[in-house]
Amino acid sequence: MKEQPTYEELQVKVRRLTERVACLERLLWGGKRDKRVIQGPTLFDGLFNEAADAREAAIAETVQEIRKEAEKRRAAGKKKPERPERYLYAGLPEEWRTEYPKDVDLAEYDIIGKDVERILHRTPARIWVECVERPILRKKGEKNIPSPVILQAPAPVPVLGGGHVAADFFAGVLTDKFVYHIPEYRQVKMYAEAGVKLPTSTLNDWVHRTANKLYPLYETLIDDILQSDYLQVDEVPWRIADRPGQSCRNGYAWQFRDARAQSHGTYFYYLKGSRAGEIPRAQLKHFRGAVQTDGYKVYDYFESVPGIVLLACMAHIRRKFIEAQKSHPRQASKALEYIAILYILEENLRNRGASEEDVRAQRQGKALPVMDAMEAWMESVQHQCTPDDPLGRALDYAYKLWPRMRRYADDGRYRIDNNPVERGQRPTVMGRKNFLFSKTNEGAEDNAVIYSLLGSCEIVGVNPGKWLEYALANLKPENTEEELAKLLPCNFV
Repeated sequence: MKEQPTYEELQVKVRRLTERVACLERLLWGGKRDKRVIQGPTLFDGLFNEAADAREAAIAETVQEIRKEAEKRRAAGKKKPERPERYLYAGLPEEWRTEYPKDVDLAEYDIIGKDVERILHRTPARIWVECVERPILRKKGEKNIPSPVILQAPAPVPVLGGGHVAADFFAGVLTDKFVYHIPEYRQVKMYAEAGVKLPTSTLNDWVHRTANKLYPLYETLIDDILQSDYLQVDEVPWRIADRPGQSCRNGYAWQFRDARAQSHGTYFYYLKGSRAGEIPRAQLKHFRGAVQTDGYKVYDYFESVPGIVLLACMAHIRRKFIEAQKSHPRQASKALEYIAILYILEENLRNRGASEEDVRAQRQGKALPVMDAMEAWMESVQHQCTPDDPLGRALDYAYKLWPRMRRYADDGRYRIDNNPVERGQRPTVMGRKNFLFSKTNEGAEDNAVIYSLLGSCEIVGVNPGKWLEYALANLKPENTEEELAKLLPCNFV
């Protein structure tokens, strides 16, 4: 017979569930930014008011210096700079017409001036059929001979084969789904209103076949990204409905982002929804450089890989202390104030356009002493909580990652957190909200291919629709590796 839990055990369970519900409510109803912003004249006041703590007292001057620069920057930001009057519709094509007063003989008047009103118009997407006529030519004078010379222009080559749909149409379908998050069934309704009757199955088949056509380019993108010496890696939730009669299962894709300043993009890798450590190990088998991740335990493996520098993410550490605020407000708030100092330093450096050398020097001289003080503080408060409560979990998470976290100060190129790779996951999150899940592993793999290429367009500042139209029109089975590389978003002009 199973033993009944004790009253104390039930209390612990209730407390954990209450904390979990509170955390979920904050995620659902709270502010979307987890960044702690501390403003006002008392910025960091009281954090270092006990001179008995020698380590904190030693960095008080550094904190004040960071604070003054931030306050000066914020004060300057409040002044609205003078700027010339902007023309809202600059760059758009214009159509002009002239309106004269009615029932007036213009011959009796001189034009002494004019007013111009600009009115924005919108024309729905134009869907049309290109009719390619290919005359069959026979050389004159050869009508009655056995083998006359017959000429005809070659037929247009279908983008996907088996049907005549132009690259711009396929590009529109994919950008509508993967950039603007419009599910296929909604696109079918939109096309029906425009006079084009397409079943959802046809649109779904086009997406799959387009992903297959783009696959060689996807492989080229992976090879190109892995040539970087600085990557950010994260796992992306991916819902799969591949079990008939059962609910969706939670799968994962892996995202690898070129984190250099001149990034070449990002790619998603999906393998049956697995979150196992074998996937990043295989992907990064030949990689050498810096890898920035969260605290997921599978990344511990890379600590012992020669040639790889493993970096941590301060945003994940910060979130743990945010979760601990309700149960331990004083201690969690102090941790968040330490972290806020580091982020304000980063903001100061970005604002002044600091070079990589200057960033490294500032982090070494200012950020590391703050991190040393926070590490000492974490050691001093460990006895104030249990390993199972939110503060204990936050301290344990931060303390284990602290050596990795300090490494961001070793190179001015490194970032303090993994936020860029998480921002790259937003299209997949919006996609899940609209088309909910992938029906098969094959469909999830298609999504990974398309999200990789279109996500790279966003990172490198390329119009995804224009790039996709260009790539589909120029992709051929006989493309060499060099030709494929020229088709990547980072090389698109």
